[in-house]
Amino acid sequence: MRLPMDLAMPTRLMVALAGCALALLLNTGSAIGQPSNPSTPVSTPPPGSGGTGDEVVQTQWGPLGPADRDFMNRVKQAGLWEKPAGEKGKAKRADQPKIQEACKHLIEGHTLLDNVVNRAGVLLGHTLPTEASEEQKGWLAEMDAANGDEFDAIFANRLRAAHGKVYAYSAQIRAGTKNELIRILSTQAMITVFDHMKVLEETGRVDFAGLESPQPLAPPTAASGEPEPTGDNANASANPTEGVIPTVPEGTKFTRTAEQGVFGDNNGVFFGAIAVLALALVGMRMISRSKKNTRRKSRSY
Repeated sequence: MRLPMDLAMPTRLMVALAGCALALLLNTGSAIGQPSNPSTPVSTPPPGSGGTGDEVVQTQWGPLGPADRDFMNRVKQAGLWEKPAGEKGKAKRADQPKIQEACKHLIEGHTLLDNVVNRAGVLLGHTLPTEASEEQKGWLAEMDAANGDEFDAIFANRLRAAHGKVYAYSAQIRAGTKNELIRILSTQAMITVFDHMKVLEETGRVDFAGLESPQPLAPPTAASGEPEPTGDNANASANPTEGVIPTVPEGTKFTRTAEQGVFGDNNGVFFGAIAVLALALVGMRMISRSKKNTRRKSRSY
């Protein structure tokens, strides 16, 4: 008995429909992943246009002041000596696993931090240093001249002391800066520097007695009950920021957050596409079974 219709046709139809639905979902996902309106264009100002001295420059990410520029310089210079210090330790102390681990974190951490500060410098028109300070070069020279346990002690204590100062400064900048890119940079600096302090302390060679002791905060004033403003906060009235709305273009490394998930904002679209594929496979399986059953019945006649 001949079948009245070709059962391969429904199979091809199911596959075609699934393909169309999947393409539609993925195209929708691409559209969702982009801002509905074009974001503010990223300006790339010429180097040096970010201001000098006490000058405050208005940028599309908020005002850029002297403390912000100083912070970028210090982050850049930290990488210019701490990354080489990690490379020296890796070469000199191959038989010391804890020193090797600290060196690995130093090299990887400052590679990442360099990428962030370099990007911030370009976007803000600030020219960054290209070499370490004389003091930092002196610390590297100390490491060059030392070997064995002496090297371990210099390595751990010089780096731990420097990281402690940078960590405190990063927190101060993060708390008070009015520039969005500097907030992002200072957050990344705090994460990286905290990790480095931890692995340096785990070497067992840090002399905590030699670190600078923390000082208590100044007491609040009797009149207002608030601490006296310091640094950039003291000049806030002289540098008004009314009407300045810091914006960062969507989809850049400066806006991606952990809350957005593995596939960004498109997790729902991704799982929807998977569901369409699963339904298509189930449908094809059912048609295949139906075709086999029909063939068995045709043979029985």
